[in-house]
Amino acid sequence: MRKVTIVAYDEQWPDLFETESSLLQITLGRVISRIHHIGSTSVPGLAAKPVIDILMEVVSLNELDNLNAAMERAGYT
Repeated sequence: MRKVTIVAYDEQWPDLFETESSLLQITLGRVISRIHHIGSTSVPGLAAKPVIDILMEVVSLNELDNLNAAMERAGYT
């Protein structure tokens, strides 16, 4: 059975999203059209799994695929 941990809202979650968003924008540049903080950590005051969920809109999936190595260097798998 999988265990899911829910924690009280953390005031740092918006800042963590902004930090990661900046890293993604530096890494992917113009490939990103828009970037959004989604999921339960994006709702102020809501208890949640302590994982920052991010949704990116991109201009081209092919261009994004060409940046796989850059994403790996940024720590993504």
